[in-house]
Amino acid sequence: DTSSNFNITFIMNHRLNIFCLYFFLSIIANAQEMKWWNPQNSTINAIEGQAWQGEHEGFYDRLPTRAKSIVRPEVWARSKFSSGLTIRFKTNSPTIQIRYKVGGRLTLPTMPAVGASGLDLYAVNGDKFYWCRPATTFGDTIIYKYTGLKPTPSYYEEGLEYKLFLPPYNSILSLEIGVYENRTFMPLSSRDELPIIVYGTSITQGGCASRPGMTWTSILQRKLNKPLINLGFSGNGRLEPEVIQLICELDAAIFILDCLPNLTSETVYDDKKLETLIINAVKDIRDKHPQTPIILTDHDGYSSGFKNAISQPRYHRYYNRVNKVMDKAFAKLKRQGIKDIYHLSFDDIDQLQDGKVDGTHPSDLGMMQIATAYEKIIREILK
Repeated sequence: DTSSNFNITFIMNHRLNIFCLYFFLSIIANAQEMKWWNPQNSTINAIEGQAWQGEHEGFYDRLPTRAKSIVRPEVWARSKFSSGLTIRFKTNSPTIQIRYKVGGRLTLPTMPAVGASGLDLYAVNGDKFYWCRPATTFGDTIIYKYTGLKPTPSYYEEGLEYKLFLPPYNSILSLEIGVYENRTFMPLSSRDELPIIVYGTSITQGGCASRPGMTWTSILQRKLNKPLINLGFSGNGRLEPEVIQLICELDAAIFILDCLPNLTSETVYDDKKLETLIINAVKDIRDKHPQTPIILTDHDGYSSGFKNAISQPRYHRYYNRVNKVMDKAFAKLKRQGIKDIYHLSFDDIDQLQDGKVDGTHPSDLGMMQIATAYEKIIREILK
C-alpha cells in the first residue's frame, strides 16, 4: 500500500510539474507573440488633436516649445498634459495591450487614477463608437490590456479601426501599443479636416470625468466624429492675449472660448476688465480668421449656486455676474458688426444640480450635458 501511494503521489506531482511547466511556457510564448509600436518612432503622424506639429518639446505636449517663454509658467506646465490627444489605428488582433509611463502623480483629490492618468479605447465602425473594457495595472509602468476583442470580417483586411484617448491630467513620457505578432497593425494618420479648437479651463481639460473618454471634448468628438484640439488649462484658462495670439496661428472649423469659470474673481476681473478681455479675444481671432465661427460660452454654474440653493448660495452671484458681462460683451460685438459669432448660454447648457463632482467640476452626467449643448449649436452652425 505504501508503495502504491508513493507511485500515485509521484505520478500526480509529475503531472502537476508538467502542467506548471506548460503553463509558464505558454505565458512566455504569448509574451513573445506580441509586437510593439511606438508613436514616437513612427514615420506616420498618428497623434490627432495636437496643433503646431513638429514644434514640441515633449512628444505629447499641447503647446509649441516657443510658448514656454510666452505664456505663464502655470499655463506651460498644464500644456504638458495630453488632454484631448488621440491615437487612431487599425488591427485585427483579438488582444491589444498598451504600456506607458507618466510624469506626474496618478490621482487627484477628485479624480482617481483611471480618470486622471488612464486611457480609453473605442472601436470605430462608421459613425458609431464602441467602448472597450480593459484590465488595468497602475505602477511605474501603467498597463491597459484588452482581450476578447471581436474578430473583424474578412473584408476588413487591415482590421477594425480604434481610437485611443490619452490622459487628461498627466503627461506621457513613453507609450507603446502591442498586438499579436501574426496580426495586422496599421497606424492611421491624423485627419486633414479642420478641427474644432477649444480654449478653456479645468472643465475643458477634463476635470472631473471618470475616464478620458467621458470628458465633454471627448464625447463631442464622438458625437460629431470630428478632430478637436483641447487647449484647456486647469485654473488658467483666462482669455490671455498671449494664448489668444498662439491660437490665432491655427486654422479651425470653429473656435470655442470657454474661460468664464476662471474669471469669476471680481477683484481681479471686474466687469469692465472682463468685458474687455472677451471683446479683444474675439477681435484678435476675427482679424486673423475673418469667416471662422466663434462660440462664446457662459459659465455653466455651480451645484451649490443654483438659484434658491441652500448650500452656499453666494456661488449663484459668482457665475451670474460673469454671464451678465458675457451677454453685454456679445451684444456689443454684434452691434459693432462682428459676424459669425455665437453665444452658448447658461440656459442652453442646462446643467443639472447633480451634474458636478465637487460643486464646480462636472461628473460624467455634467460632461454629457455640456457636450450635448455644444453638439446642438455646432450642428446648427455647420449646417
